[in-house]
Amino acid sequence: MKMPPIFKNIWFIVALFLLFHALSLLGYYVPPVETLVFLCIVAGTLILSIYKIEYGFLVLIFEFFAGHGGHLFEFFGLSLRFSLFLIIVLVWLYKKIKYVVKDHSLYIPAPPILMLFLVFLFFIFIGAIRGMTYNEPIIAMKDFINYSYIFLVFPLVEVIKQKNIFKNMFTMSKAGIIGIAIVTIAVFILFSTGIVEVHDSLYWWWRNTAIGKATFAGNDFYRIVSPAHLLILPLFLVVLSFLIDSQQKKRRLLLLLALASATVLIINFSRAYFLGIGAGLLLLAYHIHWRRWLLFSLVVIMSMILEFGIIYGIVSGGNVSAGFDFFGERIQTVVSPEEELSSQTRMVILPHLIDKIKAEPVFGHGLGSTVSFVDPRTSQERTTFHLDWGYLEIITELGLITLLLYIGILSLIFYAGWQKIKTITQDIFQKRLIIGLLAGLVSVAVATLTGPFLFHPVGIFYVTLTTAVIINN
Repeated sequence: MKMPPIFKNIWFIVALFLLFHALSLLGYYVPPVETLVFLCIVAGTLILSIYKIEYGFLVLIFEFFAGHGGHLFEFFGLSLRFSLFLIIVLVWLYKKIKYVVKDHSLYIPAPPILMLFLVFLFFIFIGAIRGMTYNEPIIAMKDFINYSYIFLVFPLVEVIKQKNIFKNMFTMSKAGIIGIAIVTIAVFILFSTGIVEVHDSLYWWWRNTAIGKATFAGNDFYRIVSPAHLLILPLFLVVLSFLIDSQQKKRRLLLLLALASATVLIINFSRAYFLGIGAGLLLLAYHIHWRRWLLFSLVVIMSMILEFGIIYGIVSGGNVSAGFDFFGERIQTVVSPEEELSSQTRMVILPHLIDKIKAEPVFGHGLGSTVSFVDPRTSQERTTFHLDWGYLEIITELGLITLLLYIGILSLIFYAGWQKIKTITQDIFQKRLIIGLLAGLVSVAVATLTGPFLFHPVGIFYVTLTTAVIINN
């Protein structure tokens, strides 16, 4: 059974993307619909995975793009994303065990970097046990589920060897960028025009089901945030990696994807993402004349600033200057965090976080760790498990050894990617793809300075995908 040609069409996948959201929204108001869709997708994925694990993977990849936080469909608290993940892993393990029994051999060839992933997972497991022992068990288990997605690297390394599957994944990525942009823009318009207001029923669907945010920023401009935007950040760099090369074809599609990605990131307006873009752009200079790279980077940055001004001006009734003031103030808080509440809160948390790290620097306090601090807004003491300092949060929960291990994995990915780039002389597509993937990984790594991006399921998925592509390129 071959994948029907219609599923290789970008716009058909975008239509499925929008239908997926429409069914989730309908299921929010009519719960039996949510249950029915959940069971149909799970059953279909199980059948597809048993027949060909690659097809099940395509369903899971679609969900990573379309599912936001992974909870658009649930069944008694069990999310669709985690259900699909379990199906993929269990079917893959079953086929591996069957292979071992049939061949009477425990030896299965695997790249050395995968051994580091196994060691990393072992430390995650230890952190989960400590977390459920010393911290809130439910929060510790949620953190463990987030990290567990890194196990996808093992089946994905094998699945991506199939040439047709890689092409389908590439098509799905392009459709995912467009789909996320359409949904983000639609939600932005609904809030900015006043059709939907904070605390309306649609707001709570977006907040509790999509796990997104809609934050009023003044002059009818709303920051629309979704976990799916974490995929847009690195994929934006991948698109730019192709676009910067004058030899690439289909430039209209590349420009559309770049515009869609930029629009999402502008509406999200995360300072961490902007820092990530800046860092990622530096890597795109490889094998590109420095003048071309400099001009290209300036055009990208100026285009994003101009697009923000236009969007802000439209929703605020032409008050473009206020938009640039807002832009400047938000960027300024990167170096002056005391001038903005969320940045100020992050700085208040920092000394308490460092004290906690000093108490258990090697193995950490376990997953689900919390920090208590005085809220600068209310002057009341608060306890939170949202620590807002990516790498310091890893040390707090899992210890310095685990962080160094993770950095070692990322370093090996970069090393392997860089070695592959040097060996590619003819295939420009492969070269720009790997450069783009590494630039995207840099952007996520830099953004993790002030966010949980490298240990968010979406961020972990990008790490595993990049690893699989580079290993099998």
